[in-house]
Amino acid sequence: MSEKRLQLTRGEEEIMQILWRLETATVGEIIPQTEEPHPAYTTVATFLKILETKGFVGHKAEGKSHRYYPLVAREEYARGVMSSMLSSYFDGSLARLVSFFSQHEKIDVGEMDEILDIMRKARE
Repeated sequence: MSEKRLQLTRGEEEIMQILWRLETATVGEIIPQTEEPHPAYTTVATFLKILETKGFVGHKAEGKSHRYYPLVAREEYARGVMSSMLSSYFDGSLARLVSFFSQHEKIDVGEMDEILDIMRKARE
């Protein structure tokens, strides 16, 4: 994923989360899915235009409107964000990332066991 595509604002990411969940939507269908207070129609349309320019979203004409759909999978975006965070904040070390979260977040024993199980399976 290119650096340009990686950089989403909070508003752009909110729109992408909605599109990933709905798979396809018009501006009018996206607005009620946003956080209160809902943004104006033109604000959502602007976000979608920016997302289209960045290569995250495509559209098909639907009457006088457009139906938008994601061009980038949620997992692909998450992989890019996590890779960037890993290199920027943890010197590329997964161990440092896990250590950070274990020290700063409440991870229960069940979650810790699940993480260890994932690590064991990855080694197989």
